[in-house]
Amino acid sequence: MSRKYWLLPLLAVPLLGVLALGRAPAGTEPGMRYLRIAADPSGERGFDVGTALAAMLSRPPGMPACGGDRACGVPGLIALTQSLPGRTDIVDAVAAGAIETGLAPADRIYAARCQPAPGARPADLTILGEIYAEALHVLVRPGLDITDPAALKGRRVAIGVAGSDERRLAERILSAHGLRRQTVRGVETGGAAALQALAEGRIDALFRIAAAPDPAIATVIDAGARLVPVTGEAAGRLSGLHPFGAPDAIEAGIYGADQPAIATMMQPVAWIAGPALDPALAQQLITALASRPNRDLLHRQDPDIVLLRPAAFRMSAPLHPAADSRYGIDPITMACPGQKPR
Repeated sequence: MSRKYWLLPLLAVPLLGVLALGRAPAGTEPGMRYLRIAADPSGERGFDVGTALAAMLSRPPGMPACGGDRACGVPGLIALTQSLPGRTDIVDAVAAGAIETGLAPADRIYAARCQPAPGARPADLTILGEIYAEALHVLVRPGLDITDPAALKGRRVAIGVAGSDERRLAERILSAHGLRRQTVRGVETGGAAALQALAEGRIDALFRIAAAPDPAIATVIDAGARLVPVTGEAAGRLSGLHPFGAPDAIEAGIYGADQPAIATMMQPVAWIAGPALDPALAQQLITALASRPNRDLLHRQDPDIVLLRPAAFRMSAPLHPAADSRYGIDPITMACPGQKPR
């Protein structure tokens, strides 16, 4: 189930409605600054993580000086998490400068940069840090004896609607396993409808990226659906097609006592910035995020927060310039089609 955090400073609560409009309240104390973190709707994983991050970063005026050996936010800053209906909304709002920062998955960031909607300009986004990871779940219907996605040839597979993230994900997974959309019986469904179709036996398989455990996935597994591992050369090929971070596993027992560990790929959820973020504040945010006491604090609240995984094969957008000297890494930005990596 989604973790709950009670770290958001009480001082920030009455300001939420005003900050949603992008204005600071009149008569605030000099030196006070505000930062919004766009995230998933309240109650979902992204909002919980955003709330924990906002609490760690906040340090309103009047608080005592920080020591180097304890967690400490950015002086004068009040950070708030602002929920938006969808992840596309998060990326669009940050790219447009309507909100300073946001938490978004790598595939959405990459799509905004490299595959914008018709008539839209490629999004100018940078990454402040990779915060946590979501797992690729390959699910097959109850009673279907398949242990490798390559065996889905001729099967009914949920591929999402044309132009959707689910369609892109399905095509990449099929391609990595030597299949094409034409070699499976593609069913244009996704989300909750696809999960329901799987549970009822109307489709044979679906692909979903979600933080584990995902309650919706747990429901269909309880009804008999099974997880299929993604391993070997296919996993390597998939990492070249999709902005996954690294191979990993869905922990044993996370979807029931009898469930073994399932090898799969992990997709980073990154903290992104757009043109509304002041460069000087960006430097302070990254300094706070790179602080070991701050990272330990977040990890105690949620052991699944990975924070700045430097071993990323490629990042879905360039690392923010302010991060170059803080993390000591020089990651490759995943190239858009027709471009060279940088």
